[in-house]
Amino acid sequence: MDKVNMTKNKNRRVSFRIYDEVNLFYKKIDEKLVAEPNPAFDNILNDSLDIDRVSQNSVLLSPGLKKKLPDVTVQGLQFKEHGSRNVNISASGMAFNCDDALKEGDYLAIKILLLSSMAVIAACCQVVYCKDSNQNDSRHPYLVGARFINMKNADRELLAKHMAKHKLQQSMGRGLVLAAAITILAAPGEVFGLLFELLHFLFEHFLELCHLTFEFIESTLDHLVEHLFHTDVHATQIIVFYVLVSFVIYGLYGLWRTLPPFCRRCKDNLFSAWARRKASLIYYWEEQPLFNKIKLAVIGIAAIILYISFGM
Repeated sequence: MDKVNMTKNKNRRVSFRIYDEVNLFYKKIDEKLVAEPNPAFDNILNDSLDIDRVSQNSVLLSPGLKKKLPDVTVQGLQFKEHGSRNVNISASGMAFNCDDALKEGDYLAIKILLLSSMAVIAACCQVVYCKDSNQNDSRHPYLVGARFINMKNADRELLAKHMAKHKLQQSMGRGLVLAAAITILAAPGEVFGLLFELLHFLFEHFLELCHLTFEFIESTLDHLVEHLFHTDVHATQIIVFYVLVSFVIYGLYGLWRTLPPFCRRCKDNLFSAWARRKASLIYYWEEQPLFNKIKLAVIGIAAIILYISFGM
């Protein structure tokens, strides 16, 4: 078991941090399990979660379904399961919402299931702060910040790879968003004009494709019916007409059966994505010192004023 070298200064943003969705299992432990080599504590960290069971049920943890996994017992200790949630995590520590009023200096045996990669990281951490959450979450009213104390080499490497992957994705995503925002702000008329022309082009060709598809199906049915039943032109057209009507009715019935559930899933996914993004922004804002909050507010107001004054 390796000691993770950490300084106890008040600057907690010493490492790159991400906001990720995880399943969190933790147990408050005695300081002796951290300060002294203890086989029982090592067994706690070495024991793995039942990934198959978790992965099969992780879909049940979405905000709209209100279901939770059962508590997990590891080596006689019951780890509390807190559901799928957003956490602020780095190589040196993490922040998360919980329903326990922990105290500064408390030690936790913690397991993190990274839902994006279905990987488990086990560690011991020390509570740095515990304060009231501003997210109006009655289930998890406290926001806890903790720093990692003990972590296996394999888990630390796994966490480092996970952080590097998210850092690359975050940099690429922010770059694309920034480029798009600059382009729209610099030339809004040209951008929206091109977008409208693109949509018009796609819609026009979609209608043409539908027309060609209908003509192909109708012609194929005409030849097929005439070949199979040896009918004249009028009888063939009547048969093909009713066949096409049957196809349309069946398609509308299938659409009626699938469209409402699809719309509900889209709505739930949008609300879930918005909830995760909102939680991430709240976490980010709460982690900023007062000076950074003032600086961000001033920069935002100045950018809006400059754009209104000179850009429009």
